Amino acid sequence: MRRRRRYAWAFLALAGMLLGVYHNHRVHHGEANLITALIRGLLTPLQRTAQSTTENAGQLLATLTHAREALREYDHLALENARLKQELEQMRAVAAENESLRQLLRLRPQLAGEWQGCRVVAVYPQAGQQTLIIDRGSRDGVMAGAPVVAGEGLVGVVERADATTSIVRMLIAPRMAVSVRVLNAQKASTGVCEGRGESMLLLNFIPPEAPLQAGDRVVTAGLGGKYPPNLTIGVVERVWLDRQYSVKKAWVRPAVDFERLGVALVKRGR
Repeated sequence: MRRRRRYAWAFLALAGMLLGVYHNHRVHHGEANLITALIRGLLTPLQRTAQSTTENAGQLLATLTHAREALREYDHLALENARLKQELEQMRAVAAENESLRQLLRLRPQLAGEWQGCRVVAVYPQAGQQTLIIDRGSRDGVMAGAPVVAGEGLVGVVERADATTSIVRMLIAPRMAVSVRVLNAQKASTGVCEGRGESMLLLNFIPPEAPLQAGDRVVTAGLGGKYPPNLTIGVVERVWLDRQYSVKKAWVRPAVDFERLGVALVKRGR
């Protein structure tokens, strides 16, 4: 057994020596070495595969890096877009408030008595409630029953006045009723606008022969002295004849956008 191993090692050593002599002889005479060529032939595809894999890995790494940069840039742009939108909304709100203030300044000379500016601090437009809160109260001379107006028209009436704030019942709230005039091109008619707890007002008690049509402007009549005359109520939307009571009725869209109302005027005292 040991002899076989010795012979095997001797054979391998001899083969190695012969291969070395053969290699040196071929190289010395400038001839191609078949063994080297064989080894190179085996290693070259492996080398190319490794090189291609390395290049692909590099490209993948570069792509991932660009993707991360793109995501960071997207997040930055999204934040910037949100900031700009917020600034735009603030600018629109300021512009709307400035326009409301200009309308109030134009309206003020038409109002008799003492009126003071107020801000709307809360709005409750839910059906059955439909109130808002202003930042003026009894300390400012505001009392229950005081009318509240905006540049667009009549808002409602003070329902309760606390020390520094007041609850205002909107024009569209149930049980609200205001005497009005309908400014038709042919003839003005007198009736009553009633709050129904909806977004529209019901125009009632118009004579059946009155020339009432969609688009007619509706203003306060000033009867009874509670509300100043000629304050805008809204615009007629749809008209029909109530044959049971022999009167014309109509739906009126209020001029005031209650949910967006920011500033108003409230009357002091009674």
